Amino acid sequence: EQLKGSDIILSIPTLDIKDAIVDEKAMCNYYYMPKSLPTFALELSFYKNDNERIEGWLTDLNKVTEYYMLIWFHAKTYDFKAEDITWLEYALVSRKKILDYLDKECNLSIENLRKVDDFIRENVTEKGAVGKDSNKDYWFFYSPQLGERPINLVIRKKLYLKLADLHGEFTL
Repeated sequence: EQLKGSDIILSIPTLDIKDAIVDEKAMCNYYYMPKSLPTFALELSFYKNDNERIEGWLTDLNKVTEYYMLIWFHAKTYDFKAEDITWLEYALVSRKKILDYLDKECNLSIENLRKVDDFIRENVTEKGAVGKDSNKDYWFFYSPQLGERPINLVIRKKLYLKLADLHGEFTL
C-alpha cells in the first residue's frame, strides 16, 4: 500500500474527513536542526536503476494519496529513538488543494510541472535551486549528485499551513 501512496487511513469527523488515504512525509534528513525548515519538498521525478525515470509522488496520478501528513521534528541524537524527539510539528494537507493552488495561482498544472521537470533535466547540470525567488512560495531543486537524481518542488511552510486542514505542534 505504501508504494501506492497510502501510509494510513484517517478519519476526523470534526473536519468532515472520512477514511482518507494519507501519505506520511517526515523531514528525516533535517531532524537535528533547532527549529524546522521553512519549507517542504514534493518529489516530481527521480531515476531508478540509473535509466528508468519514475514520476514523483506529487504528480503521479496512479498514487491513491488524498492527503499528505507533513512532519517536521527535532531529535537529540543521530541514531534517535522516539524518546529522543524534543519537538514535532505537523500539517495535514489535501493533495487536491496543493495541486489546485499550483494550477490556479502559479500556472503549474501537472502537465506544466512535468514540462518544468523535463526542462531541468535537459538544461541543468549542477545541484541547486532553480527558479528561486523571494517573492514566490515555491521553487525547484535538482540533486544530480544523488543516485536517484531527484527533482523536487520546494514549497514554503507558510503556504502549507495556509492550505492545511489540520496543523499542530508540541514540545516533548
